[in-house]
Amino acid sequence: MILLITASVRGRECAKALLASTKTKTEVVPEVRTALNRLREASFSAVVIDDSLLATSGKQLDILLKHLGTAIPVFVNLAISRSDRVVRDVLAALQRVEQERALARKAVEWELRSELKGELTGILLWTQQAMAVPALPAAAETKLKSVVELADRIRARLEITAD
Repeated sequence: MILLITASVRGRECAKALLASTKTKTEVVPEVRTALNRLREASFSAVVIDDSLLATSGKQLDILLKHLGTAIPVFVNLAISRSDRVVRDVLAALQRVEQERALARKAVEWELRSELKGELTGILLWTQQAMAVPALPAAAETKLKSVVELADRIRARLEITAD
């Protein structure tokens, strides 16, 4: 959902244009206080803020920005911007946040993969050293070989998904 905060009579027109372009329900509220209540009740992908509210609701706006959660703030000026311009700005912001999230996911995935590879290397080394112990019981050796095979399979999967 998209939340549009404006007292402008053009708010409904912009909401319809946003719905048509993004296929995302857009809710219009006239003031920051109402927007804060809506942010507590529902999750939004973007919060579109009309610049006309900046002068009248400075402190409330600061509170609003702290309570956006995962929503991206988009500032527009409905006094001079047509609906198509607002739609372009919102689409660009949504695309930018999706790209940033994808990059963050890749970074976390890479970090986790690196940590797992390091741990697997340790498991393999310790297991191989344990298998080299003289007079190792056959049952223990069999179990250690199973651990090595499992670790090798996990390492192979990590390397395949890295590509």
